[in-house]
Amino acid sequence: MNSSPELDWQRSVFYPATVLVEEAAADYPLTRSILSRLKNTQVVTVKRPAGDDFSSLSRLYSPRTTLFLALHRGRFLKACPGTAESYRCCLYQILHLGLGCNIGCSYCVLQGYLNNPFITQFVNLDDAFAELDEELAKPGVFYRIGTGEFTDSLFMDPLTNLAPRLIDYFGGCKNAILELKTKSVAISSLLDYPGEIGETVVSWSLNAPAVTAREEGLAASIEERLQAAARCRERGFRIGLHFDPLLYFPGWEEGYRQTVAEIFKYLKGSDIIWISIGAFRFMPQVKEVLRENHCQSNITAGEFIRGLDGKQRYFSAIRRRLYRFLVDEIKSYAPEVFIYFCMEDQYLWQDTFGYAPADNIELGHWLDKCCYRYAGS
Repeated sequence: MNSSPELDWQRSVFYPATVLVEEAAADYPLTRSILSRLKNTQVVTVKRPAGDDFSSLSRLYSPRTTLFLALHRGRFLKACPGTAESYRCCLYQILHLGLGCNIGCSYCVLQGYLNNPFITQFVNLDDAFAELDEELAKPGVFYRIGTGEFTDSLFMDPLTNLAPRLIDYFGGCKNAILELKTKSVAISSLLDYPGEIGETVVSWSLNAPAVTAREEGLAASIEERLQAAARCRERGFRIGLHFDPLLYFPGWEEGYRQTVAEIFKYLKGSDIIWISIGAFRFMPQVKEVLRENHCQSNITAGEFIRGLDGKQRYFSAIRRRLYRFLVDEIKSYAPEVFIYFCMEDQYLWQDTFGYAPADNIELGHWLDKCCYRYAGS
């Protein structure tokens, strides 16, 4: 395995030009901590937009360079928004601590869902931990919980220092595992963490190098992500990998072959707790937003069909080619690695793997077993 001590761990880290602070959030410890780490940054105290209408604020402050510190008034722990029963969901839980990131991937589904254009950090962490205390006290339930669905888990960690706090909390949990998902390499706080890591998983989203260069904005390169993964594994973290979304483009086979080879240049199969795979999909209303925000991208110009969940998906024959190729490539290096589909139907499970989960509960149990398998190893 190789890793590079010369890697710039600050790549993709967000340093805002302006911080908007919701009046009610001004005196929270996390607010004060973030502001203490920022120099030469404009700080403006604002009232929370009525009805979460951010249009007036977005005319005054650029969403690309502005951080909004606010209180979250809803539930922090949310079920993964897997929708149609025809597509298998692993029953993942999302710890909702922030919104948006600065990386700017063309395919980001958040473009079509959020009415808040600002990168947002919720600062009422004690409320989040109190909710977790109550939820995790339920007997007989195992939780896989991640923070990387509505934001990138690490891109702002040098400002928030949230990762160590989460590792502290989940290190004491017997019935939950934390997953931090990222496209950044901001792992300093992980490498410097002074205590026992527990069962924290650090995961990287991967793609073909051409996709990374063309569609993933400020994301670290594939090699940089895998160098960071190797460093985290050396520190004792479990590593997850996510190929989602797979894109179908000229030269896709060689692109994904190259990425798989890079994985096993830096990691062994036994280092990886799981690999998820999902083909590109999007809600119809996202198409125009994506074209407006990323006019150079042509990823919505392929052959798509409306799925049972209302999303546009590649034809099943295209998904089948993508899946079979990538699974075969990974298995040629590491036959033992657990690979699963994110939001895919029974037919393609059976066609690709020769088996399929009977329902979402069974798929969830398979991932839970991955956690048990690694516990204490």
